[in-house]
Amino acid sequence: MNDREFLMWLHERLENVHGEDACYDYMHKLRAIIKAIPANKVTPNMGTGNSLNDTRRDLGLKVANAI
Repeated sequence: MNDREFLMWLHERLENVHGEDACYDYMHKLRAIIKAIPANKVTPNMGTGNSLNDTRRDLGLKVANAI
């Protein structure tokens, strides 16, 4: 699955499984990102860590507090 297909799957899941409204601002943003990604872009799944906080650390961003 390429990145564009994955993000479209994620969008559909947010809308159809979790009931998110397609008109929400972040859904518009997600569709804009989907359109901007090169059609055959594939990001490897390896080396991404096990959490979003791992990704934040890798990017040099502030780690979020646990909820």
